[in-house]
Amino acid sequence: MVEFSKHLRTNLVPEWRDAYCNYKELKKDVTRVKNQRISGGQPLLQRGYSLKDRIAASRKQSFIKVNRKPNGDNLPTVETEILIPGSHVANDARFFENLDRELNKVNEFYLVKESEFRKHAEILDMQIQTLFELKIEEENQGFQVTMFDKSIPWLRDTESDPTEKRPIFNRQRSIEYMDAVVSQHNDVLFNTISNRRGMTKSLQDPEDQLADIDEVEKYSSPDYILNAAAEEEEKEPTFNSQPSIRSRRRHKLVIQALPELRTHEDRLETCRTAKMILEGEGGSSVEARIQDSERMLRDAFIEFYRGLTLLKDYSHLNQRTFSKILKKYDKATQRNVRRIYMEEVDASHFTTSEKVPFLLNWVESIFADFFVEGDRERARDCLKPRRTKSPHRITFFLGLFTGCSLALVVAYVAVLHVLTASLTPEQRKSYFRVYIRSVFPVFSMTALLLLHVYMYGFNVLWWTRTRINYAFIFEFAPGTELSYRKVLLVTTGLTALFLMGNIGHLAATLYDSPYSDFIPLALLLILVLILFFPFDYIYRSSRIFFLKTLARAVTAPFFRVKLADFFLGDQLCSQVPVMRNIEYAMCYYVGGWFLTRDGEKCTNNQNYLLGYYLISVLPYWCRLMQCLRRAVDEGGVAHLANAAKYTSAMIAVVTKIFYGRDASTLWLIAYISSSTIATVFQAYWDIVVDWGLLDRHSRNRWLRDKLILEDKNYVYYISMVINVIFRLAWVLSITRFHFGGLDPHFSDIILAALEIIRRGIWNFYRLENEHLNNVGQFRATKTVPLPFEHDKM
Repeated sequence: MVEFSKHLRTNLVPEWRDAYCNYKELKKDVTRVKNQRISGGQPLLQRGYSLKDRIAASRKQSFIKVNRKPNGDNLPTVETEILIPGSHVANDARFFENLDRELNKVNEFYLVKESEFRKHAEILDMQIQTLFELKIEEENQGFQVTMFDKSIPWLRDTESDPTEKRPIFNRQRSIEYMDAVVSQHNDVLFNTISNRRGMTKSLQDPEDQLADIDEVEKYSSPDYILNAAAEEEEKEPTFNSQPSIRSRRRHKLVIQALPELRTHEDRLETCRTAKMILEGEGGSSVEARIQDSERMLRDAFIEFYRGLTLLKDYSHLNQRTFSKILKKYDKATQRNVRRIYMEEVDASHFTTSEKVPFLLNWVESIFADFFVEGDRERARDCLKPRRTKSPHRITFFLGLFTGCSLALVVAYVAVLHVLTASLTPEQRKSYFRVYIRSVFPVFSMTALLLLHVYMYGFNVLWWTRTRINYAFIFEFAPGTELSYRKVLLVTTGLTALFLMGNIGHLAATLYDSPYSDFIPLALLLILVLILFFPFDYIYRSSRIFFLKTLARAVTAPFFRVKLADFFLGDQLCSQVPVMRNIEYAMCYYVGGWFLTRDGEKCTNNQNYLLGYYLISVLPYWCRLMQCLRRAVDEGGVAHLANAAKYTSAMIAVVTKIFYGRDASTLWLIAYISSSTIATVFQAYWDIVVDWGLLDRHSRNRWLRDKLILEDKNYVYYISMVINVIFRLAWVLSITRFHFGGLDPHFSDIILAALEIIRRGIWNFYRLENEHLNNVGQFRATKTVPLPFEHDKM
């Protein structure tokens, strides 16, 4: 039982967890029944009893009877009746009452999801047919229909023009004949399928129905279609077309899974949409439209297949759960009710319905025909999500790089001690002042980036341990999300490289090398090269995803905003010091000031100061544009309020910059006022809106009803306090406070590190709240945009 509980925890879809059979609660009910019977009920029939008693017990009356009660248009509800009355069966009655409720809940949820997937399958079918007809129309414009029904636009005369292009789909001819045959001989099919929405009822006479279906199978069979194709055109048939024809037996899929697909009205609708696209766009734009449509539909079918697979797994896991809990009940009570109740479970809708398996077969067929040249095995490989693997070598190198980093820290301290041991206190102070104001910003920029990646790695670690589906929330492609080991592997490797660069720079300074400042530049270039490395190494898919998300975040509001976009925008708001240091590094090296270590030439330059101001407000401006775009796309006052929050943050940043240049009373008042308003606004938004906490009516005092860390709710209070304290770090800049008398540049880096840590804490609770919202609405699959618009969608 412990192993099965662990199996459920690791295999349940987190967003559907509330809709699964509540295994833990049912186990508690079994324990109550067992305790009652041990303490006082009728004696248990366990080992030690005579054979006569056991035979008599096996012949006694059944303990339960499972009844089905009609529930209007919905599924019938299950209600268990206990046949042996008495006060000693009170806990048994409670157990079966809860068990019935769980079974009815699972049935209803499965029916709702199955209906949603069937409706989505209708839409995908119209989309893929529109794409197919658009390709045929685009290739065959100007040709005439000479065979079968002339109202079908995709049936063209292929012999009238010898210069006709090879069909884009290598299954085109077989599908043409399939549609042509069905158009002539599908009267029986359309009589059986009488309308588009409610066609699951069978004919009155089962024998007539079977005869009609046999007739449809005859005219739509692969042999009939291949013979018709051979008679029409004397071309050598390709072997690749046969799997496609065999997979497109529409009669079985249509009747048993999607009876409302491929009706005459749908075909006219898809033809009309294809013609509208051709009439409204030119040749090159149509080709681009077709390519984009193929990509979008490919992603849509992959996500649809993943959702069907999750629903199929949902059915199997619930069936196993009922079997396991009834086995435990029989073991505790010797009632032998498992067989009786499991007959009802096996007859339930979520176990007997064959719609999902047929839909899976339909998706594989369509995907094979249109995207992978009829190869069913390859189609399954593309559709099934890839499981991420964490080989042992990742753990080995993670430990190796971690140990090397710790050793390099000790070496760095030792080299620094050797470098400063021979200097007088004044020389040492002068050296550190020159170092911090020249090359230190370049090193600190790399250090802050690594700290942020470390925080993300720890976020992934805790998201994984708390079963937060971060891969689904960020919309990573299946199998491409990085585990925390992989994130920390890259980070620890870069940390070791960074510490080696620091030690090399100190050693070069010790020997008065004029090229010592090239070392931090080399580290920076290595980071850039790794990020833009074009080959499939160092997790290329994740790097491409990051670059695309960064491009969408920077170019807001020209693209529709996803969660990953504004999540990265918030990370950029915490990396303003890094962006300033990037500007400084460009000025320091491009201007040639690294030769004289005169960094103040950059900081006092007017063009540098202008870029300094722009970079300071750029992340907040991007987030402001994202909020406005979301307000236009999604509506709602919340996005406008969020835009006002980032506007207040921009004002606070600008006043801080001017106060740093001119510490007058006027700028001090403006700085304090704007920063106070921005801090209150941001702290409230973090805790109440992004984290969903401070709910007065929550069952968890001042938190929220559902918590991932429910057993450690004190962590939420600590996190809220830390968030507010770190938000108030700007107060230190008013008092001109310096950590231990350090240079102001060093103090700014410490404050920047605290902001990154605060952002890392914010990341966990932000995704926790998003995950719980997905769980509450049972969102386990993402919505993929579709290329075509139909009136019936």
